[in-house]
Amino acid sequence: MLQNCCKKSRTEMTTFAYEVSQYKRRDGLHQITIRMTHNRSVVRKPSNIYASREQISRDGKKLRDAYLIDAVTTYIEKLRQILASIEGSEYYQASDLWNALQQKMKDERGFRLDFIAYTEKQMLTMDVKTAEGYRSSINSLKRFLGKDAVDVNEITYSLLLKYRGWLEKSYGKGCRAASYYLSCFQHIHRMAREEFNDDDLGIVRIPRQPFKSGLIPPQPVTEHRVLSVEQMRSLILCNPTTIRGKIAKDVFLLSFALVGMNTIDIYYIIKSDVKDGVLHYNRRKTDSLRKDNAFIMVRVEPEAQEIMERYMGHKRLLSFADRYADHKNFNGNVNKGLKEVGALIGVPGLNTYYSRHTWGTIARNDCGISFDNVHESLNHAKRGSDRVTDIYVKRDFSRIWEANRKVLDLVYRKRSGGMAVST
Repeated sequence: MLQNCCKKSRTEMTTFAYEVSQYKRRDGLHQITIRMTHNRSVVRKPSNIYASREQISRDGKKLRDAYLIDAVTTYIEKLRQILASIEGSEYYQASDLWNALQQKMKDERGFRLDFIAYTEKQMLTMDVKTAEGYRSSINSLKRFLGKDAVDVNEITYSLLLKYRGWLEKSYGKGCRAASYYLSCFQHIHRMAREEFNDDDLGIVRIPRQPFKSGLIPPQPVTEHRVLSVEQMRSLILCNPTTIRGKIAKDVFLLSFALVGMNTIDIYYIIKSDVKDGVLHYNRRKTDSLRKDNAFIMVRVEPEAQEIMERYMGHKRLLSFADRYADHKNFNGNVNKGLKEVGALIGVPGLNTYYSRHTWGTIARNDCGISFDNVHESLNHAKRGSDRVTDIYVKRDFSRIWEANRKVLDLVYRKRSGGMAVST
């Protein structure tokens, strides 16, 4: 009788609790640590759960966010359940018991795939621009979850709906982030199902398809960032007072004269890309998404040649690679300079996007160039049957050159030397 009264259960000899780390990471998050006390020995192990300052009590010792409290409680309860199944746990050293708990938990979970780590692995196969977008989306998900890892089978419709609400609360309803980030995750989730499920063999490691109809909001309508022909002429004649403004003006006009060429592509032009007065390049924004690598050939017109000759470089064809550390720095400085240019012509929000959009709009609305030719000139991907036909038909880039010449002649008030392009 006395023996039974004095004997403690194995679970009573081992207790679990959580602690909020006082150390704050660079992103402002605090890691949650699990404290296991076993036979008077204490083991503290970091979890993959993180909390922002707003999710922690004022004294910094407790969680006050319901979602995180539930996550920690669930994890600790799972540890207690597994502990009860380990025979002779009272004889383990504390560190050995913790390792046994982790191994048994891993065995019980079966198939595991960290969705965040899997996304980061797939990003290594993407071009720089696309990977940047996925990096933003995955960082956003980490902030929402408060942790750096989440199993793919924990990605549920309910979770994604809460995440969408969190994004809309942060950025506003109808924000582009909700549409873009969720679309990124849908793509990665589909890749994971295709890789790890095998319907023919009846192997379904990822059974959920949480991206139900209506979950991903439509992309918000993009504001038309377009200059009129008269505004383009004002831009050509304006005289910025700063070096940054002058460079920004030249880059804008160079982009326009090269059929709306993006600044990232301008930055990376090398000498061998220009052959017999024709620029050959792959549009970096979409090259990894297309079988033709978004290849295009643009004739360098005198308006573009005159600007390029003023900016000849050493590292690459143009000196922008000598002046700026990378294409992001280049684009950022150009956009800052365009604020000065925009103020001079009455367009305060002027940025690099205007060049490409303006070329397409003037080509269609003022020059009467067909939608198909504008579409091809801007190097957009073919769709549907057009994509199949394009496999068999060699591209004739001269139509793009003719369209560009017609646009430049109109803007620069020149007599058109280009052939009329059918509408």
